[in-house]
Amino acid sequence: MNYLEEKNRLPIISSLPERAEKYNEAAQGAFSDNTDRARKSDWKVFESWCLDNNQVSLPSSTDTLVNFIETQSETKKTSTVKRYLTTIATAHKAAGIKNPVQDEFVRLAVRRMARKNGTRQKQAKGFNWPQINLALQTLDNSPRSLLDKALICISYDTLCRRSETVAIQFEDINFSEDGSATVHITKSKTDQTSEGSIKYLSNASVDYLKQWLELSQIKKGFVFRGINRWGHVSLKALSTEGVSRSFKRIAQHVGIDIDNISGHSTRVGACQDLVAAGIDMPAIMQAGSWKTPERVARYSEHLQVKQGGMAQLAAIQRRR
Repeated sequence: MNYLEEKNRLPIISSLPERAEKYNEAAQGAFSDNTDRARKSDWKVFESWCLDNNQVSLPSSTDTLVNFIETQSETKKTSTVKRYLTTIATAHKAAGIKNPVQDEFVRLAVRRMARKNGTRQKQAKGFNWPQINLALQTLDNSPRSLLDKALICISYDTLCRRSETVAIQFEDINFSEDGSATVHITKSKTDQTSEGSIKYLSNASVDYLKQWLELSQIKKGFVFRGINRWGHVSLKALSTEGVSRSFKRIAQHVGIDIDNISGHSTRVGACQDLVAAGIDMPAIMQAGSWKTPERVARYSEHLQVKQGGMAQLAAIQRRR
């Protein structure tokens, strides 16, 4: 049986209406909108594959999942296929059905895929401070440039993800007498309970932010908003895609290849700059709201290699 009713949060098997209803009620507000959209999209991929291959999606058999993994691994990244499996596992749990993803044969299929395709994810190119500073000094004062300058400065100082940056509201910012400021990030990807965190804004970033606020006349609500072709500021928050477009505009302006520039680039670049400056790990993790040092190491691995044992030996041997 593979007919699913997509209702609210996750698609649930139609023969279990009572359990489906309870799960949907319990799931309300438990996941972010992005998580909800991703799960629905992932499930559609799996269900469509099952329909095309005459397989049952729920409950799914071990053989079905192994074949699905092997087929998807031909065209999809390892991380993407693993995300599909997480959604499949959640759907089975929600329906009260044994989770087939935990089967040893499925795990072996995942290991084969990882060994064949690797698990390394493509990383966004870091936007480091020298590049940002060059843009700040050379961009004009048009409405879009003022938005770009304020956006990249705040994104760099806070190390926020783009969804967190566009959610900042005027009321979240506390301006200090010394010219700096703090901003309350109310919710993040790793803070689904909305405990929030406080981020520092430098004097320079506050200056560019105030220029944008003065131009846009924003005194409440969302700080970062879109601009139409006539230079009019929207009442709605800037989209996450708008952040990526802004960073690509800046990259083009300073002569950087835009292929690997994304809304994550300031987070990567700020992390790299923190490591290069010799800031201690607890302080870096606090700045980026990281729970473990692994992500810091991933973002700064190229930098750390240049400071590693062989780089030091090359300097001693004057081979640099």
